[in-house]
Amino acid sequence: MVVLCGPEGALLIDTGIHPSAPSVAKAVEAFAGKPVTAVVNTHWHFDHTGGNEFFARRGARVIAHDSVRVRMSRPQFHEVFDYIFPAAPAAALPTLTFPESLTLYFGDEVVHLHHLQPAHTDGDLLVHFTKANVLHAGDTFFNGFYPLIDYSTLGWIGGMVAAEDRALALCDAHTRIIPGHGALGTVDDLKAARTMLATVQGRIEKLLDAGKSVAEVVAAAPTADLDAKWGHGPFTAAQFTGNAAASILRHRQEVG
Repeated sequence: MVVLCGPEGALLIDTGIHPSAPSVAKAVEAFAGKPVTAVVNTHWHFDHTGGNEFFARRGARVIAHDSVRVRMSRPQFHEVFDYIFPAAPAAALPTLTFPESLTLYFGDEVVHLHHLQPAHTDGDLLVHFTKANVLHAGDTFFNGFYPLIDYSTLGWIGGMVAAEDRALALCDAHTRIIPGHGALGTVDDLKAARTMLATVQGRIEKLLDAGKSVAEVVAAAPTADLDAKWGHGPFTAAQFTGNAAASILRHRQEVG
């Protein structure tokens, strides 16, 4: 999460899981001296939108891409977790949505919200604090370990690469980059993640083009030389490989 303090209150990027919302609000108010008056969701997942209802009921406006409201409004089956996430309460839904981009003027800061083509999900945003030179990349950037790709809501590994390319185009050498998961990042961290994803994508696509199934792709261990660096996060190399391969197949199915 990110907090921007302004004369009208605090802008909060992502709201975390539902149970943590009261403690998040307390921490933000202690830091900012004012309550949260606006929220931006970088995508629909529960660990980024779980506090929406709490903050909305306290007067905050919730802002997100059009598809985030659609996804949150109805149950969503997440194939990676084999779980149906229920529809969110009406009060948790974004009340201001947009299709491509939106600019927020918050105090002295100019905040550009950029929608991305399907990457982690189909509703991902980059949040660019232009004066502060800070970029929130949401879950298009997992810093230092293999990411999750939600192909159930049209995310795919090629889109992750494209999202990180777009993020890099907004950065200079001094930009602070906030990942959806992991430590605060640098341009070099983002470049490394992008290179890893592009490498894995290329290897998996060759195996799929040779007629391999997802299980056979996983068995081929296309990330073996990368696992020592990237394989220490919440997802094993096998889980990531299977996830990435399934995302490519789903994307090919969707685009014909």
